[in-house]
Amino acid sequence: MKGLFKSKPRTPADVVRQTRELLIYVDLHAGSRGADPKREEEKMAELSKNIRDLKCILYGNGEHEPVTEACVQLTQEFFRENTLRLLIMCVPKVNLETRKDSTQVVANLQRQQVNSRILASEYLEANKDLLDTLISGYEDTEVALHYGAMLRECIRHQSIARYVLESDHMKKFFDYIQIPNFDIASDASATFKGTSDKA
Repeated sequence: MKGLFKSKPRTPADVVRQTRELLIYVDLHAGSRGADPKREEEKMAELSKNIRDLKCILYGNGEHEPVTEACVQLTQEFFRENTLRLLIMCVPKVNLETRKDSTQVVANLQRQQVNSRILASEYLEANKDLLDTLISGYEDTEVALHYGAMLRECIRHQSIARYVLESDHMKKFFDYIQIPNFDIASDASATFKGTSDKA
């Protein structure tokens, strides 16, 4: 009887869709008045698990290498809707481990190819305001290093590096590299140098 009720394994696209639903919930309800703390905690735990699952699909685990077809499915679904935007916007609302996993997912997606196209580059071209969010992240010590790492991965794409270099935000880097927090200042300096080199 037990075998009859086994749930079928989730596909990479299913994991992305469920993650997107959880991100929407977190974006709307995290820290808001009237939110049910127990429900919020459950949703956060579920979101953390899903983001960890995404990371495992993209990077593999200790025993298995990533499967190309699974990575393609995940990437296509990720960029079909605004999952990248939701993930970036929710980074300040999740715990440290989930921030780290989210950073790695965003980084890996910058390199994933689908039919010889890098969907991340096309998505960022159409959503340049996300880069403004990542740059401004240096002003928040909680997320500065995570947003900085994501930004450096995004500027791997020449058109994105050019946008950052030509944006008004570029002047802010002169302030960011003088922030008293050494780690954040060093990170901003690395991003500034990477942007200049790539563009």
